[in-house]
Amino acid sequence: MNSRLIVLLSQASLLAATLFATGCGSHPDDKAAVYAALSQNKLGSIMVAENRHSGVLTLSGIVDDASRKTQAETLAKQAAPGYTVADQIQVKQTGLQALEKNPPASK
Repeated sequence: MNSRLIVLLSQASLLAATLFATGCGSHPDDKAAVYAALSQNKLGSIMVAENRHSGVLTLSGIVDDASRKTQAETLAKQAAPGYTVADQIQVKQTGLQALEKNPPASK
């Protein structure tokens, strides 16, 4: 009876090791879906890094206002619901937007 238990446990261990080695249990590849969602919402300049083992998507790039940054994070979470989103997007206003918010000092 003990030898059967040992054989069963060793087979279970082998199966678990095989599943782990082949990637079973890792997160799905959702990077393309995130890029598609961002592109459809005119946020195609955002870069996406995907770590399927840890389940983290990292967003990076530059947008012109905080609402676009929030929108990018929301879209990524919707397109890859099993992932944690690390938002490293920077907000930098350019051109007229920057002048409107920070007009030059009058002399």
